Amino acid sequence: MFKTIVGSDRDEARLRQRSVSIGAALFILGITGCVALVLIDKLSTAEISIAMLAAGVLQVSHALAAHRRGWPTFTVIAALLYLCAALAILFQPLVAMEWIELILVGSLAMAGISRLATAARLDASLRGWEALSGLTTLGVAAAIGAGLPEMSLWPLGFAIALDLIVEGGALANIGWAMPGARDR
Repeated sequence: MFKTIVGSDRDEARLRQRSVSIGAALFILGITGCVALVLIDKLSTAEISIAMLAAGVLQVSHALAAHRRGWPTFTVIAALLYLCAALAILFQPLVAMEWIELILVGSLAMAGISRLATAARLDASLRGWEALSGLTTLGVAAAIGAGLPEMSLWPLGFAIALDLIVEGGALANIGWAMPGARDR
């Protein structure tokens, strides 16, 4: 089942390596965000947006690689929208908060749906983390859309860091579970 999604053995090895690497990077970015929230009394908007920008670039890179191997275009669009949300938060003083919230909720909702669709296509043993990732991302989108963090920095940063941790764990799990991952 998984082989039909990924493609040839060489492509499989590249996607496996990229999934593990990007998953680990997203996980580290999320942990770093949580640590920064705990250690620093006030987290600046620039720090959150830079972490989101780094995660967005990694997500776009992974989405393009996965798209070349048959994953849906929706994954690439969700990653690009996430990158746009990071840029909107970076330029927050120049952009109305309603637009930032709309872009952020839209990107997270698309990413969550994409992750759930990906989970449905994976083998049963791999679905757990990816489904958890999709549900977490949809939950964060719903909370932000409902105005629960009220776009205040600390809860918003925590929600984004949590999403990065779970997505990083999901990608690393998929990469490690690919055939040949433990042979190295």
